[in-house]
Amino acid sequence: MRGPLSLETGNQRMAVVATMVVVTIASLAFASLAGFDESLALYAVLGIAIFIFAFINTDFALSVLILSMLLSPEFGVGQGSGPSEASRDVVIRLDDVLLGLITISWLVKIAVNKELGLFIRTPINKPFFTYLGLSLFSTFIGIFNGNVSPLIGVLYIVKYFQYFLIYLMVSSHIRDMKILLRYRRLLLFTALLVSLYAISQIPSGVRVSTPFEGEAGEANTLGGYLVLIISIVIATLPVLTSVRRRTGYILLLISLLIPLAYTLSRSSWIALFPAVMVVVAYSSKRIALIIGLVLALMMLPFLIPATVYERISYTFSPENQMRDDVVELGDASLDPSTSERIISWGSTLKQWTEKPLFGWGVTGAGFKDAQYFRVLVETGVIGFSAFVWLLITLYREARKRLRLIDPKKNPEQHALIVGFLGGFVGLLVHAIGANTFIIVRVMEPFWFLAAMVMMLPDLVEQEKRNRAALE
Repeated sequence: MRGPLSLETGNQRMAVVATMVVVTIASLAFASLAGFDESLALYAVLGIAIFIFAFINTDFALSVLILSMLLSPEFGVGQGSGPSEASRDVVIRLDDVLLGLITISWLVKIAVNKELGLFIRTPINKPFFTYLGLSLFSTFIGIFNGNVSPLIGVLYIVKYFQYFLIYLMVSSHIRDMKILLRYRRLLLFTALLVSLYAISQIPSGVRVSTPFEGEAGEANTLGGYLVLIISIVIATLPVLTSVRRRTGYILLLISLLIPLAYTLSRSSWIALFPAVMVVVAYSSKRIALIIGLVLALMMLPFLIPATVYERISYTFSPENQMRDDVVELGDASLDPSTSERIISWGSTLKQWTEKPLFGWGVTGAGFKDAQYFRVLVETGVIGFSAFVWLLITLYREARKRLRLIDPKKNPEQHALIVGFLGGFVGLLVHAIGANTFIIVRVMEPFWFLAAMVMMLPDLVEQEKRNRAALE
């Protein structure tokens, strides 16, 4: 397996550090002489430092990226214009900048070391590039027809590529099991920090959300992210043999479930059920999980917050029957929010019939809060087919890798794939009522985990060979 370029000698490392110091001093001096803004100069120097550290140690850079996925602030860079989502503010997140710097450093490594390939080949590459290419093609058509704001459309496509870039870089970099396990710990540690932040919001009475989302946070985003991480934790918990670690995972699970309840996100609550069912179906500790779930269900009525009951009752409130703009299901009438979403599905299908092959372009058909309908109307039936191909390929390849790992010899590695499969199915359900597969704070950790899953069998086999060599 190909690994990143390593600077083997101390002299090389010292040379890089010396270069960084010289460049920093020179940059500050030049900024001072030229009268540049001091904060801008400081950001430039920080960017140079991150680039050099990423060049020296990609593992460290990717570790920082994990933390920044959910814990990085957003910066407004202006507002688009146009008939659709272009009216929304354009924002850049700290992890966008960090990922860009890591990418540049990776390309420099490739230029220095010709033995490194540009990107590792995986079964996911072809469907992802196909979907990305068709999305870009549909967007260009939308720009030409005046449906899509060029700035917003291109930025969204860049965001899609950013997700896959994370997948490719992690796949190319992971070279031993220690690195993978370190990334898993960091992902769970980040989730703990996010959940504690969300729990701290509960007394204020707002719907909890992830950090740095402003006053109007996206609770549905946090819900989707928590479903993914909860699946990993539930899958891993029964295979742990250490009492200390099992206790830690139980406490982590509780800290994740509390904010999930207070998101008041019905899409997330519904998504958790199939996610857990998939974990149970694939787990090597199925009986233990079933017993645990039965006990949890028995305790659930006494633990669910009153706000959850209020949210559920609001969905089918008798007061809804007095409105003319709601959807009726038998004798029940849905709340205005749910009704509006269901009604929008019909209008979206009507839009799609106007441009059925390649769609309106990314962001060209207006805001659609449902992933599958959005992909269909934006990229047409051809782009939608590529999107489905990507999802099916990812699920099939994850299952294939699950069969390659012996749960008795490598229980935690097996559990990681089980948890990913459960979280994946949960997000597929979550995407019925949300734009799950384009949400930054969900997709960045999702594709990071996908890369880890794809590389796991090779890492397990490598460890097996290393043990055999020592014997």
